Amino acid sequence: MPSNIEFEVNSRIEIEMEDEYYKSNIQDVGNDCIGISIPVNNGTYLPLHKGDKIKCIYFDNNQMYTFNTVVVSRKIDRIFIVVIKKPTEVREYQRRNFVRVPFTKEILYSVITDDNQINFLNATSLNISGGGMKLAIDDKFGHKITYGCELIIIIPVDDKNITLKGKIVRISNNKENKKLICGISFVDVDKNTREKIIELVFEIMREQIRKGVKGE
Repeated sequence: MPSNIEFEVNSRIEIEMEDEYYKSNIQDVGNDCIGISIPVNNGTYLPLHKGDKIKCIYFDNNQMYTFNTVVVSRKIDRIFIVVIKKPTEVREYQRRNFVRVPFTKEILYSVITDDNQINFLNATSLNISGGGMKLAIDDKFGHKITYGCELIIIIPVDDKNITLKGKIVRISNNKENKKLICGISFVDVDKNTREKIIELVFEIMREQIRKGVKGE
């Protein structure tokens, strides 16, 4: 950890999740833990639970630092506070620039269960980036979908498939279409697979340019 890093109350901190940034601030600093306000992005709160692994960006004057940590607990002290473990390693941070583009395609997914049974179902992708994607899943399978559960995802691209592991980091309901809209963060992605995803994103962007369509 850089020697000049001191976590201070009221300092700005963000949680990076699925290539989106949820703003928060430090409410309390202890010997081993840091208390932060509920992270929020454009009015949408990020639900965090004990044991969740998260990536944080800490703002110290004009410098940004990043660290990985875990949620220890949640509590109420005038406001709702998420308690995270104080990091042992902090690095200087450069914000990633994974572009999110529209990507409507039928894909396959399977919830990873404790008994490792694989049962692939159909879903529709809505967008994709180098770090995650958004899926529309039939509501009738909603009992199998929970915040934090992990999926195997198969994306057909031309005559090949990209197989990924993802974690559900957001869930909302589209009652009109009876769909669950799930934000997925890719996890345990090897370099070769990441490059395939980014190449797919770039190809979509190039196609948008050719058609004169502006991406997200």
